[in-house]
Amino acid sequence: MASTRPFFVILPGGSQNPTHYGYLAHLLQLAGYPTYSALLPSVGASEKVTTEDDMVYIRDRMILPILDHEKHDVILVMHSYAGVPGSAAALGLGKKERMAQGKKTGVIGQIFFAAILQRGGDGVDIFTASGGSFPPYLRPDVDANLVRCDDRILPLYPEVPTTLANAAAASTMAQGLTSFYSPMPRASWDSNEFKGRVAFIRTINDTGLPLFLQQMMIDNTKPVEWIVKDIESDHSPQLLKPEKFSEMLVDLAKQFEEEA
Repeated sequence: MASTRPFFVILPGGSQNPTHYGYLAHLLQLAGYPTYSALLPSVGASEKVTTEDDMVYIRDRMILPILDHEKHDVILVMHSYAGVPGSAAALGLGKKERMAQGKKTGVIGQIFFAAILQRGGDGVDIFTASGGSFPPYLRPDVDANLVRCDDRILPLYPEVPTTLANAAAASTMAQGLTSFYSPMPRASWDSNEFKGRVAFIRTINDTGLPLFLQQMMIDNTKPVEWIVKDIESDHSPQLLKPEKFSEMLVDLAKQFEEEA
C-alpha cells in the first residue's frame, strides 16, 4: 500500500544541485517520507532566467505533479535563494484553498532554512532588496550573465568535513545573474492559508547568510508568526548535520500533518 504521508519537496539554494541534498533525502525516506528535488532553471543559466521562471518551474514541474497525479500533500523545504521562488510557487495551493476547489491535496507547510524572506510582488529584485550590492564572496560576471563564487567553501561549507566540502564545492555551479535582477514574485508565507504553517530554521554559525541577517528578515515579516528553530551549523546543515537536520524536518512535518 502506498504511503499517504506528504512529500518533502526540497528546493536547492542558488548554485546548489540536488546531490547536495541526497543524503538528507535518504534519511527522510528512511523515516517514511517520500522526497523530491530538482535543479532550478536559474542554476548555471547564462540565459535570462528570472526568479518568476524558477517559481513557475517549481509550481508546474515540482509541486502540481505531486498534488494532482501522485495525490500526496506537499511540504516545501527551501534553502537560501529558493525561499523566494519557492514560497511564491505555493501561492493558492494551500490545503483549504484546494479543497474548496474539490481537490484533496495541497501544500500543508513551508520550511525555510538559511533562506531569503521577501514578500515580493512589488517589482523589487533580490539585488535591490539586499541593499544594492553583492556580498564579498559573490562576483557578478555581466558578460556571461552569471554570478560566480570563486571560494565556495568559506560561505557555504566552512564546517563541513574537508573531503565532502571539496566535493560539494566542485559540484556547485554559477547562478544566473538575471535571477538577482528580476522582480520577485509574491510570496505566500504571510497568507492566511499558511498561518501557523511556516517554519524557519536558523543556521547559527552561518558565514554566507549570517544569523543577524536571518533574524532581521524574520523580524521584517511581522506580524507573521513563525515556528523558529535553531541548528548549530554553517550554511549547509544538510551536509554538516544531516541526521539532526532530518529529525527537525520530520518533527515539523508531524506537526503540519496533525493540523492538516
